[in-house]
Amino acid sequence: MRRPTLPVRRIAAHTLLAATLAVACGGCDFQPADIPVPGTGVGGPTYHLRIEFADVLNLPQGAKIIADGVRVGQLTHVTLVDPVAAKANRPARKGYVIADVDISSTVRLPVGTTAELQQETPLGDVHIQLTEPTGAHTGTTTSDATIRPDTTIPLTDTKQSPPIEDILARLATFVGSGAITDIQAIVHKMNGILPREPRETARIAATLGFDLGDLADHTNSIHEVVNGIGSTVDDGLLKNTPTLDPLLTSEGVQHTTDVMNAEIGVIFVLTALGPMAVSTKWLGPVVGSLDNSVHALVPMLFGAHPLDSGSPSNYAKLVDLIQNKLIPFVDRGPKLDMVGVNVRPAPPAMSPDEQTGRIIDTLRMIGVVR
Repeated sequence: MRRPTLPVRRIAAHTLLAATLAVACGGCDFQPADIPVPGTGVGGPTYHLRIEFADVLNLPQGAKIIADGVRVGQLTHVTLVDPVAAKANRPARKGYVIADVDISSTVRLPVGTTAELQQETPLGDVHIQLTEPTGAHTGTTTSDATIRPDTTIPLTDTKQSPPIEDILARLATFVGSGAITDIQAIVHKMNGILPREPRETARIAATLGFDLGDLADHTNSIHEVVNGIGSTVDDGLLKNTPTLDPLLTSEGVQHTTDVMNAEIGVIFVLTALGPMAVSTKWLGPVVGSLDNSVHALVPMLFGAHPLDSGSPSNYAKLVDLIQNKLIPFVDRGPKLDMVGVNVRPAPPAMSPDEQTGRIIDTLRMIGVVR
């Protein structure tokens, strides 16, 4: 039996070593970032701190801790805290992140130090910036206490600056949306609207400044207007939702649309009747001649009661003449002594309608009835 040659045994040894390393790394959840890079850590003894952040987006593993422009520590671990739903005995709480950091023992941070996620350059990594409270360097703080090891900087003392990538993206959106061109167009239009004389422009600016100052001096009136609008919304809309809700349903919208179409149809009909006005122009003088008749009939026909004798018309005057003048005169007026009666052939009898017509004709001739 032939023994394996030396190259074959070397290849087998290398393969076995690679397989061993792969299994070991996979079983220990190996990450390349876990390998310490020389010159990147913090030299000397350190102490542990915890910092709470709302989020640590783009914060790399092993991020730098910088205070006053000097690297003073390093991020060692990140722990996610899940949000908590509201219950009867406690309010809801949003989720947050706890960043474990190691700070050099030579650095003592005063109480009240704040932490912020910052990015120095557009392509640089995000780091944790520690800022001492105001007066720490001038000696005007009320306390000289420092943060002890294993202390937690609370969420209220941390914040996150907008990432440079987001700032550039928003700037690109602003520039690419044509906003600068719109601003230029607005400036050109304002230059065309404003007078060419600078003194007139100054006068307009002074008037505008006076108006703004007057508004500032009467903010109570503005508040009253806003409160009135709010009351209108509350009393007119919110309290009448049962009435307005049916209008917002599909049936209500269809009904409103039908009503608008009907009104538009009426407008079209009136528009189509426009040419007929020229043909009826001759009716103008005829209708004008009926003014006197209308003045006499309208109070009588359309008063408080139809044919009301109390209305100021000729009919009321005729009734007053007959009841208060003629009938009393016949009943209590002068008497006539008869000395004789001659019987002649009687004239043909007239019907009551003919007698009434004779009386009305007589009164019309003397101007009592028109």
